[in-house]
Amino acid sequence: MKMTRFASFMSLLTLAMFLVNGFAGGLPKHAITRIDTGKGPVNAIAYSQSTNQLAIAAANNIHICDADTYKELMVLAGHTDSVLAVAFSFNGKLIVSGSADKTIRLWEAETGKLRRAREEHTAPVNIVAFSLEGEKFWSASRENRMLRSWYSRDGGRWSSKTSSVDIVKSITTEAFSQYGEIFAQAVEMTMAVKDKFKFAVFSSEMDPYKNFEPILTKHKEKIVALTVSPSGEYIATGSSDWTIEVWKITDTEPLRMDMDLGDPLWILKGHAGTVTSVAFSPSGKILASGSADQRVRLWDLTTGKLLHTFSNHTSKISALAFAKDDVLVSGSSDGTVFIWNLDKIVSAD
Repeated sequence: MKMTRFASFMSLLTLAMFLVNGFAGGLPKHAITRIDTGKGPVNAIAYSQSTNQLAIAAANNIHICDADTYKELMVLAGHTDSVLAVAFSFNGKLIVSGSADKTIRLWEAETGKLRRAREEHTAPVNIVAFSLEGEKFWSASRENRMLRSWYSRDGGRWSSKTSSVDIVKSITTEAFSQYGEIFAQAVEMTMAVKDKFKFAVFSSEMDPYKNFEPILTKHKEKIVALTVSPSGEYIATGSSDWTIEVWKITDTEPLRMDMDLGDPLWILKGHAGTVTSVAFSPSGKILASGSADQRVRLWDLTTGKLLHTFSNHTSKISALAFAKDDVLVSGSSDGTVFIWNLDKIVSAD
């Protein structure tokens, strides 16, 4: 009889724990909603302020959701392998995606119609970004170190320019600023200088592959995550050494390839695993970081202090994006997405 009561008590306790953590119908504290995309990791998330929509790249598909109701509006299907990158044009009318199937696809955001698919890359396409005017976008493929600029001409037909990166053999990750003005690459140094890594920063209008001097970071292991703030003023790097570095890359003088940035503005510590994703808020005042430790952390970039930790994902964090300054979207390799309300967190802390 006692064993039966004990078993019943344990069952109730287990159920309560699931409910508290949001995995049996409930939601964790500060979560607005949870989205289950199905099988496959969430590799990229993008937000369009113009249309107030989210694009969530999970497995081979892109899920378009309303950013007020978070209901799914449509699914963009067509890639034959994992979608690794997604971006909205400034006016929200177009979506571009890059995939492990080595293709770029251009979609009409309102209808979901595929406008164009291109196959010029010979390796997985892991980065895409639109220009502010929406007449040009960029795509980058890490493995063959290829950067392409795509131009819209003649009623929607697209042509491209290509640059090959032959100066280094090991590029660990890359990032564009929100509308492609700045392109950054994290580069692993030669064995002659151990335990040091660097990244290169340059305007997308420059020829980035001639005579640039990479910036030496303080990381002890390779850079895994890289992002540029919406203003183009800051860069954040996340590393296998569990730390994040925040660098100021612009000041009064124009961006140059040989800039000496000195020391990072902040070195942020707290994760217990590789930092797999980093994202700036629209204002650039908050940084979100995600890790293999299954945690999402919020950092105040004015003080460098930790604001909050979300510990409700059950697998590594694979994508982060801000919808607004007080709304964060986090995606996990298990295919789940949480929408977080940051208003009380930021004001309270």
